[in-house]
Amino acid sequence: MRKRMERRWSVLTKQEVQNLADMSTPERYTNMMGWLKGEYAPENTGDLAGRHIKLLFENEAILYEFTDRNHLRWHEGDTWHEDYYEAVNAPEEEGMYFLEHFVKGSVPPAARTLILDFNTGLVTVVKASIGVPASPIEVTRTFSFGIMAGYEDHDVRHHFTEDLVGTAITWTYTENAPGSATGYIKHIYSSPVYYSYAMENRDGEFWMAANPADYVKINDHMYVFSFIEERQTGSQGVFLINMNTLHDVGSFFSISVYGLQCGVTGAVGKLSSAYSYEICEERKKALFGLLQE
Repeated sequence: MRKRMERRWSVLTKQEVQNLADMSTPERYTNMMGWLKGEYAPENTGDLAGRHIKLLFENEAILYEFTDRNHLRWHEGDTWHEDYYEAVNAPEEEGMYFLEHFVKGSVPPAARTLILDFNTGLVTVVKASIGVPASPIEVTRTFSFGIMAGYEDHDVRHHFTEDLVGTAITWTYTENAPGSATGYIKHIYSSPVYYSYAMENRDGEFWMAANPADYVKINDHMYVFSFIEERQTGSQGVFLINMNTLHDVGSFFSISVYGLQCGVTGAVGKLSSAYSYEICEERKKALFGLLQE
């Protein structure tokens, strides 16, 4: 019988979470991705350096000033912030960017994810923070859909969607995962508010779980998929998917005894069936040499 993977997430107090976040540095928290930051993860882009953009939402405006490839200033309400950021090009989509930054000094620890489309002026911002009543390590977040100043004549916005529901994609992050990892995960977009994932390691241990999910339509082939690992690691994942090429870029935001995680990633995918255990069967030959030609 196959073994279930061991549950390995940590239990921290609210104060321990804050202490770990306060001690984190960009050099560390952007590189806490392990095999998720494999050869398919994109390089940071410097395209935004020198740009000033104003993001307009129904009840607020946020100003971003990108001072260089990895540093920005931003203004919200009455406060200026200076943060380290990572920005990457959207997969095979000119003029669109995915951006992630930890909010330095935030209490509770917070991060922002931005999808910026300079083709339309449309923007999506995910405001995330760590800690909910049920768990000090679980991320909570809100989505805001807005527009850049100068594009106000556009009357459409990014929006939640059910387009991906019923689809399953097996994502490969690396072909060279260390240890017992395999470098791939199967996502099953099973309902408008949930998804399931399945994975197996080289030791034959199998894991499957269902978690809350959100889906956002960017255009006719670009989508945001995001999840919270509820009652598990508490991690947030946000991914920008090109459904024409089955390539994504994304980020993870979480906390553990090892420290803060806030960095970008990327993967290549292939459409799969919604049968979760198929991920084991279809990889046996490549991983274990157990199937015949």
